[in-house]
Amino acid sequence: MTGANQTKPSDTRVSDTRISEAKPSDFEENRAKTKKALPALLIIFVLGTLMIQAFNLVYQNIGDSLHMSASASLISTLPGIILGVVCMLYGTLCDFISPKHMTIFGVSALTLGSLLGFFGSGDFWLILVARIIQVAGGQVAGSVFLVMSVKYLTDKEKAIYLGIYNAAYYLAAAIGVFAGGLLESIGYKWLLLIPALSVLFVPLLLKNTPDISMKGSRIDVLGILIFALIAAFIAIYFSYPSVWYIVAAVVLSLVFGFYVAKGKNPFLSKKFVTNKAYMSIILILFVYYFFNFACVPIYQVIGEGIYSISLPQVSFYLTFVYLVATVLGVVSGPIVNKLGRFNTMVLSSVLMIVGFGGSALCIKTSFVLLTFFACLFIAGITIVYTPIYDAASDALPVEENGRGIGICDLTMNTAASIGLAIYSSLMANRGFASHGWIMAGNAAINKTANMFWIMLAASILTLILVFVFRKNLEGKRVQG
Repeated sequence: MTGANQTKPSDTRVSDTRISEAKPSDFEENRAKTKKALPALLIIFVLGTLMIQAFNLVYQNIGDSLHMSASASLISTLPGIILGVVCMLYGTLCDFISPKHMTIFGVSALTLGSLLGFFGSGDFWLILVARIIQVAGGQVAGSVFLVMSVKYLTDKEKAIYLGIYNAAYYLAAAIGVFAGGLLESIGYKWLLLIPALSVLFVPLLLKNTPDISMKGSRIDVLGILIFALIAAFIAIYFSYPSVWYIVAAVVLSLVFGFYVAKGKNPFLSKKFVTNKAYMSIILILFVYYFFNFACVPIYQVIGEGIYSISLPQVSFYLTFVYLVATVLGVVSGPIVNKLGRFNTMVLSSVLMIVGFGGSALCIKTSFVLLTFFACLFIAGITIVYTPIYDAASDALPVEENGRGIGICDLTMNTAASIGLAIYSSLMANRGFASHGWIMAGNAAINKTANMFWIMLAASILTLILVFVFRKNLEGKRVQG
């Protein structure tokens, strides 16, 4: 999967590498179990993830109903921060702890959060705690799915399952947006209970999830904790600005750098953090997903402020957008196998550029046309996931794939959380809405069009980075 006009011996490359590290029968047994467990993990991931988009859409409504309007954004921002941290944590732990044990922990936490939210639905702070627990539990299934896919499947299968995972994310987003739009009729307490359905899949997971761990390996608790705190302070700063959060992040970064250089067996080795190919992929990933979370709330502003469309109507259009993304996610694996990583990422950037640019220019035309442009830029964000994660996993040896995937997840979710915080800050700024940079209109027109121009600039930057780091994106699997 290194280019459209190249031969692909890589279809057997990774499987050959992994077979050499274990008995062929062991590899095939784990591969067979993995393919049976992945669908159940995917469903649990969907049940947990749909809540993110649902609450991104309706958090203000919940805050208003509980007389906590000023704190309503916490329901969206704090779980987002936690998500970024636990993604890294779970991916890393998958290099050391049995996927089966990780999965059972995740389902237990997801169910606990659901029950707490349902029975505590009349208290804002209990809902917030419930959402944090749900996010922390639901992401386990996603992290285990990704790590098992890149560790226990062949290259061709890996691309297919990465695409399916990405499609599941957008399917969850579509269901979540649709469910959020039905808030007035179903009530948010029932919305909180949906992920508890994950307990139905426990018997299947107990039977088929591989029970493999690195015996004799010590988990670097201190190193993981320091790194998690760095990520947390950075994410918190963009939601609740204070210079002390940045100071804390800088100090901890220096401590972590010293720890990596001098510590015994840190979870991120010096070789890992100086891997130029992997780090360049992380940079590209950060820019691609910077405004990912902002794609939902901006349409609520457009619907209400420009076209006087109700929340249920807005959610209907967004549901269609995410269903389009779901379909593209399913076919993104075959697209990468056909076009190669580089060409697929160029296509992704172009779709985002046209989508964001068209939205900015046609902000006053019609909501249907804007929905079409939304389909384009969501298509770009969707299809880029598979080649980026595929390239990231190949930039590292197999035994470090868990950590690699974890940091990719951390980067993606932290970038999106920071982007949402910046989006919210700009949209609340009166100066930002006072005039349009290209065309003038009312406050809603000005601020949404200006926001689309900023998103367009970020998309152009992704295209530049893809060309700059082309060689790294097309690299072959690193041997341990």
